[in-house]
Amino acid sequence: MNEEQNKEIGLRIADLRRAHKMTQENLAEKLDVSTKHISHVERGCASLSLNALIETCRIFDCTLDYIIFGRDVDPVLSLLPKTICDILHSDNSDDISMLIRYLQIYSELYNNK
Repeated sequence: MNEEQNKEIGLRIADLRRAHKMTQENLAEKLDVSTKHISHVERGCASLSLNALIETCRIFDCTLDYIIFGRDVDPVLSLLPKTICDILHSDNSDDISMLIRYLQIYSELYNNK
């Protein structure tokens, strides 16, 4: 994998870790690697072994396809724009609340037409 791919994978792993309210130390312990290695992975300076990637998928209940390529296999999520998926995967409660409110307003408008 090239440096840009490693950075994208690292960002997705960091986002998943934060969304699951997990520290780098917690993830490192679960994967039996050092905290420093997790930090390097999340910054795109290193990569996880295949076994560690598979375990990461198990921990975060996601697919390798998502971690490696950023593609959700959930048929509903795959229809949503990337920006909405990014908000749903984030731990930013303000953005999530705003998205929920937008969807409520859309639903009200749609049902009143």
